[in-house]
Amino acid sequence: MAVTGRARALYQRIADDLRAQITDGSLQPGDRLPTEAEIAARWETTRSTAVQGLKLLVNEGLIVSERPRGYFVRSRQPMVYRPQAEFHKRPLSPEMDQFITQMAEEGREASQHIEVQVEAPPRKIRERLQLGDDELVVVRKRVRYIDGVPYNSNDSYFPLALVQGSAIMHPADIARGANAVMSELGHEQVRALDEFHIRMPTPEEADRLQLGPGTPVAVHLCTGYTREGNPVRAVSNVLPGDRHVITYERSREQLGTHPTIRPAMQDDLETVVRLWEHAAAWLREEGVDQWQYPPRVERIEANIAAGECWIIDVDNAPVATITVDQHADPDFWTEQEAQEAALYVHRMVVRRDVAGLDLGSAMLDWASRIAADQGKQWLRLDAWRDNEGLQSYYRTRGFDHVRTVEAEGRRSGALFQRPAGQVRGRGPELRTLPHS
Repeated sequence: MAVTGRARALYQRIADDLRAQITDGSLQPGDRLPTEAEIAARWETTRSTAVQGLKLLVNEGLIVSERPRGYFVRSRQPMVYRPQAEFHKRPLSPEMDQFITQMAEEGREASQHIEVQVEAPPRKIRERLQLGDDELVVVRKRVRYIDGVPYNSNDSYFPLALVQGSAIMHPADIARGANAVMSELGHEQVRALDEFHIRMPTPEEADRLQLGPGTPVAVHLCTGYTREGNPVRAVSNVLPGDRHVITYERSREQLGTHPTIRPAMQDDLETVVRLWEHAAAWLREEGVDQWQYPPRVERIEANIAAGECWIIDVDNAPVATITVDQHADPDFWTEQEAQEAALYVHRMVVRRDVAGLDLGSAMLDWASRIAADQGKQWLRLDAWRDNEGLQSYYRTRGFDHVRTVEAEGRRSGALFQRPAGQVRGRGPELRTLPHS
């Protein structure tokens, strides 16, 4: 027999229904909710049960009671909190100027209150700053206000031994910023560890930030480290959940070093096959029928043995492959064209997680230089006839469409070429490693 949970009380279901309407936007900030009597009538219950449901939402901070007018969806103007902004370049002006200016542009008034104390740190700070039991800290305690409402607290802890006698000891805004002061003292912070804890506030936090019942907080703990790995600052930011949107800005990591291109060895056979299969799987997902057959391992082996297959490595990890040879496929190129000095590109693959770095362009530039160094006239390739996106890619990389050939049993046949030595300069430059 299936065991089911206990049914939720009616007042909870009333709250669930109203909460859902607030969440999905049916009820907007400032909207008036149905009256207690209207809710009771709709749910065929007593007025006291309706009041219970409404009080649940009041305690969650979703609605406010404005008697005798009724209940209203709470209006929120969240502050956008960007932890990553700490290490952004900033103008030579007081730290609060940026905050005040941002709020002013939004038509809001910002201020702050700062206190400075010397004290024994709480355990979580002592651990992060790796302090001994008898070591003290200087803590700069700040509360930020917007339109007269305390929006968040920011408590910055510094080992007393590092900052004694500095501007950090004064209970005023530091025009150049506390991080600049630490740099001047020989403790420049180059790395930070961010931790987020979501919980209900302590009584002290609720009082300090004037939090209503049921309001959760996000606690952002940030520890700053010097280049030597020494922790020199710990910050505890308390962010009420009804007043903040935490925004992180991320971008694809660019190549830390120049990628290298090297001749594939026999033990790279599996790597080349996997790169080819990776590309084939992605093409299939995109609805392109190119390469939807098993890789021709014997051809790859022959290219490797002839020194024609190359691997591109980034941080010692293979991310792409290309094959270049002097073989003019007789199914596509005429006898006269085959007599012309040319290098031919085959099996060019870039792993999808680095596709945005334009390694394909880099490989084509590299092949173009190789062709010129060998005294060739052309760099050529044949592309899948039905893959218009790929053909467009080659056109934007300086290739001219020669013609399209339909050979029996072949799906490729869109022929392209560009002059040897022509370099587009797109993508990173590849550093060639010699045969070992």
